[in-house]
Amino acid sequence: MAVLKIYNDITTEADKKAAQFWGDVEGVCFKDIDSFIESMPKADKTIDIRLHCDGGSCLEGWAIYDRLRATGFEISATVEGNAASMATVILMAAPKERRRAYRSAQICVHNPWICPWALGDAVNADDLQKYADDLRREQNKMVDLYVDRCGCDRDEIQALMNEDKDIDVDEALSLGIIGEIIEPASAKKKTITIGSTHNNKNSKAMTKTSKDKDGKVEVKQSWLDKVLAKFGKKSIEEVTFGMDLNTADGQTLTVERDEGEPQVGDTASPDGEFTMPDGKTIVVKDGVITEIKPAEQGSDDDNTNEPANDDLQKQVDDLTAENNKLKDEVAELQQKLADAQSKKKDDLRILNAVKMAGGEQALAKLASTYKPSGRKVSGKNVSAASGDREEITAMRAEIEARRAGTFKPADKTAKSNK
Repeated sequence: MAVLKIYNDITTEADKKAAQFWGDVEGVCFKDIDSFIESMPKADKTIDIRLHCDGGSCLEGWAIYDRLRATGFEISATVEGNAASMATVILMAAPKERRRAYRSAQICVHNPWICPWALGDAVNADDLQKYADDLRREQNKMVDLYVDRCGCDRDEIQALMNEDKDIDVDEALSLGIIGEIIEPASAKKKTITIGSTHNNKNSKAMTKTSKDKDGKVEVKQSWLDKVLAKFGKKSIEEVTFGMDLNTADGQTLTVERDEGEPQVGDTASPDGEFTMPDGKTIVVKDGVITEIKPAEQGSDDDNTNEPANDDLQKQVDDLTAENNKLKDEVAELQQKLADAQSKKKDDLRILNAVKMAGGEQALAKLASTYKPSGRKVSGKNVSAASGDREEITAMRAEIEARRAGTFKPADKTAKSNK
């Protein structure tokens, strides 16, 4: 469910930018609502409108109403403090059975109007007639909407609009403006009253209105409403102070209590379950704390906790040792990588030198083709060595001849004579 909070006056985008420039309280324009709807998750088809608004621009209010209805989503709306003027038109975006209001809320429906100083320096009868026609057309449009969405009697709702007054939720329920009243919680709210009881006529006198170039009625925020907005409220009767508490996951839980621990029955927002830093879980439903779950209690026995602490410390030590081992391995791998990169650089340097010298052909020219000759016997023993070799050769030949039977002894006489 997407929660749409409309807590400021309904204004045009131009007036909102002007408020930003002057540091004033910003209003809510049609563009804000359109952006909200576009940002919703595709699967979310439910919008819960929270209203605390004095109304404002008719043009922007009707545009917001039409945009909400055009979504086709399931829409609910809750009046949290005040819904007046065009805020009641936005309230009608929800069907009657899903329109609710807190017991202390106020609702005001009235005819559109223009302040005298918004008419200009001088107007003639035709100008006044045009203004009257525009206002009457806007008035009938509102009455038609209330009759259609509330099921009320046309004359009865028109009579109420003519009175221009705040009504309580019981009367709003009987007219069909809302379909349910949210009863108050048991906790007593602390309030502070500013000035006297709200007088709607005085409030009207303090509210600026103007008419744009197309003749549409624009209602400006009063200075008193701006002051009350500083307190997070727009009701002139009271301003309720509260505490903004931080949850464990960084959200903000607002509890309407000046001091002390939140209690069941305290008014709070937003709805949901919130886990606090101390472990407690606060459940908020329909703007009220319905349950506070205590924190889960651990063992207080130190002896019981010690083994768990020892186990954790052992895990830390093991992880630290493993981490150091991994660091050493990383350092070793980095050194190997550096050596490999260095060797690669040397190889590349040599290859570049060869290329610059002329390549492989130049290396072939520089290569030596010298072959050393075989070893030769020299010196005074050369003759003796040669005689020995001849005698050995003759002896081998004689042995072979004897084996073959062809040996013939040499003639010794001839040899001697020789």
